[in-house]
Amino acid sequence: MTSASGASLWKVICRFGTDDDYFSCPALWRLRGAADWLLGGPSFRRRRRDPDAPRVGDVVDAWRVIAVQPERKLTLLLEMKVPGGGVLEFEINPRGPDREVRATAYFHPAGIWGLLYWYPLIPFHHLVFRSMTREIARRALLIDGA
Repeated sequence: MTSASGASLWKVICRFGTDDDYFSCPALWRLRGAADWLLGGPSFRRRRRDPDAPRVGDVVDAWRVIAVQPERKLTLLLEMKVPGGGVLEFEINPRGPDREVRATAYFHPAGIWGLLYWYPLIPFHHLVFRSMTREIARRALLIDGA
């Protein structure tokens, strides 16, 4: 929960992946990108069209924007080389005078390799997403001047 404005939260979320900034755990993000690159995935090969205004179809590192609801939700399709398919979603939900920021990964494993890939990563995703949403809220409060 944060008292940051929806506009400020959205402004921060839109910058996800810009200049290799993922809001938390930079070493883990670099490791993820390096592994994808070594497997022939798109990491390190693509740059964003506009760091402040994502549109459907835009590329964000190893993701593609598939849905945008300004100041509400940003949905990214995973294009990394992984055994399965995934989506990363950022949401801003009003909660009375405050807002809740959520980052959620959805993954559909492909076979046993997908399961062996995904389940060991769940604890890391909890750690990364919790610190990521805290950092989004912190940066948004700085924009608001609080």
